[in-house]
Amino acid sequence: MTPARQLRKNIETCELQHHMFVEHLYELKRRIDDAIAGFAPTVVRVPGPSRVGKSSLIATLKRDYPEERIDGRRHVPVLVVNVPQAATAKLLPKCVLHALGIQVRGSMTAGAMRDLMEMQLRLAGTRVVIFDEISHLVDEGSRVPPRAASDWLKALHDTLKMTLIFFGIPRLERLFTANEQLRLRACPARNFFPYDASDPKEMKEYISCVKNYVRMFEAAGYPINVGTRVLTQQSYLLTGGLVGVLANFMRELSCVVANEAPRPITYADCQKASEYVSHAGSPHQVAFQDSGIEDAGVAPAALKQAYVHVLTSNMASVPVRKK
Repeated sequence: MTPARQLRKNIETCELQHHMFVEHLYELKRRIDDAIAGFAPTVVRVPGPSRVGKSSLIATLKRDYPEERIDGRRHVPVLVVNVPQAATAKLLPKCVLHALGIQVRGSMTAGAMRDLMEMQLRLAGTRVVIFDEISHLVDEGSRVPPRAASDWLKALHDTLKMTLIFFGIPRLERLFTANEQLRLRACPARNFFPYDASDPKEMKEYISCVKNYVRMFEAAGYPINVGTRVLTQQSYLLTGGLVGVLANFMRELSCVVANEAPRPITYADCQKASEYVSHAGSPHQVAFQDSGIEDAGVAPAALKQAYVHVLTSNMASVPVRKK
């Protein structure tokens, strides 16, 4: 494998254990460990914009709590359920059964399907159910009213005494505003938001993510000859603080030199790579557009605008920072 192909492979398989990711992972594993140990179940929700890292969190949890066999019986302590678009009340238990690897007849009634779901969850020893993309239940035009969907989830929590963890875009909050009983059973929302450039601590963490990728390029023989401040600020304009979009940019940057021998990466290479990445930040200041940007910085207001655009375009409120 050539150095360029190896670099690309390393970028694509990199699991960046950045600060915010680790913080959420620790808290979620604490709740899961409590549930498996037999402590009182709870309801946890993790709203966040697309490409913030929710899928990586779910993949890590699924890997850390694998299915196994105990005395010949299947044991699934943590079950991940994908909620499709246009989900209905009947489809929810079907999704759970599908996650367990159980096919159901199309003629089965909603009540029979729910009974089968509850029985199979008990047989599998499931203590935690993670619902991915739960916000699909409250999409615009959804056939399931938010109250009906939240009632179903509350009943699942109460009946089986399970911890439920919900992932989705910030719209998922509608499930909790529509049902005070579900809301009072739940912990406060664990917002998984992008790094805020106006917060020095968060910007430091974002810079550490950029530097991690820079080291990978250097190790492969493709040092990035762009100043840290410039690379950080311009990539932030592109990502709005979303580490998932930063990963996309770095992958495309490795593709720019896919057929070339080791050489320094230039600002022009960054410009080319950015053309293949969906711009998550504000459209009012596009990343890597200025020629001669090496001599100029990006105004703090422009960085903040990139962050705000990511949140507002994902229907999330901008947090009020304490002074």
